[in-house]
Amino acid sequence: MMNDQIQTRLIYNKEKITYSNLSEVFEINFNKISRLVPLLPLVKDDLIGIKKPSNNLYLICHEKSKYTGTYTLTHKINSSTKVINRPDICFKIYFDAKLLEVVSICKETRINSYHPFINDCSDLSFQLELNVFMLRWLDYCLDRYNGAEWVARK
Repeated sequence: MMNDQIQTRLIYNKEKITYSNLSEVFEINFNKISRLVPLLPLVKDDLIGIKKPSNNLYLICHEKSKYTGTYTLTHKINSSTKVINRPDICFKIYFDAKLLEVVSICKETRINSYHPFINDCSDLSFQLELNVFMLRWLDYCLDRYNGAEWVARK
């Protein structure tokens, strides 16, 4: 079986992005978030992932039903004037289909102004860009927070 990073690289480097390619990345991301937050299908409240020495990881639940859920996964960074969520990744989970689809990333910024689809930025290409970013973020989170203690946010 091909590892997910090689598979994603092959999808990302194709000339034409299809929904089938994109759904492969949705599936990979679902598998990663399921490893990071094993009880995610039961999560209806905000949680904090704690694993020292890393910063806390916040999982914010916006909506949860039997088959779907909408969440944000972020760090909270203190600046001199306010708390900033970075990266601020909002995603939708389809529990029955086992897919994770990114809804938005850091709404006020574009994640990659030099992406390879700059001349042909179709909706599918942009969706792929967002979801590949999520894949990389989940790789980072799994490296830092795998086995983290998830506690209810007060």
